Amino acid sequence: MKYFCFDIETCPIDREDYLKRDEAERKKLLNPIDSSIVAIGVKETGKSASIIQGKSEKEMLEKFWGEFAAFRKQNALSGKLVGFNVKDFDLPILVTRSFINEVKIVPFTIKEVIDLRESISAFTYRHTRGKMKEFAQLIGIETIEGFDGENVAEAHWRGEHKKIATYLEKDLEIIEKMNERIVRLGIDKIQKW
Repeated sequence: MKYFCFDIETCPIDREDYLKRDEAERKKLLNPIDSSIVAIGVKETGKSASIIQGKSEKEMLEKFWGEFAAFRKQNALSGKLVGFNVKDFDLPILVTRSFINEVKIVPFTIKEVIDLRESISAFTYRHTRGKMKEFAQLIGIETIEGFDGENVAEAHWRGEHKKIATYLEKDLEIIEKMNERIVRLGIDKIQKW
């Protein structure tokens, strides 16, 4: 089976509003109305990671959907989208920001999406503890110390786009390795319905 691993990084649109809030209030801005996409990472099975950034959000979205369309064309029956917490965060933001920017999407079904957070929690309905970085450390995958998703906004505003790209590349590596383990252990065979 072929996999299309992806991850996004976002940044609040209103910097001043973000800076005057405390940490709990800042998290409320992580939605498709108050934040925009500043980088998208994709990695297909057997290929190098591709980091989409530095262009307008509209151009990044067009490139992302273009890469996904090419993947779908080659893997029409067996390709899966893979990410961590993508059903609750990444996909809603990608689709809503595409709507806002008038970018045509590539239709997909939710059953084509492997959300690693859901898989390893056996689709529990309650919130479960564990960030992707924590799971990576628990299973021996090296992570980037001192930088995570909470640092992306500041890095973006400082123009540290390479730092964001390096972070996204590591996240894609973690997603791919977690997915490989999930498949190897048969966890991917758990079905919600």
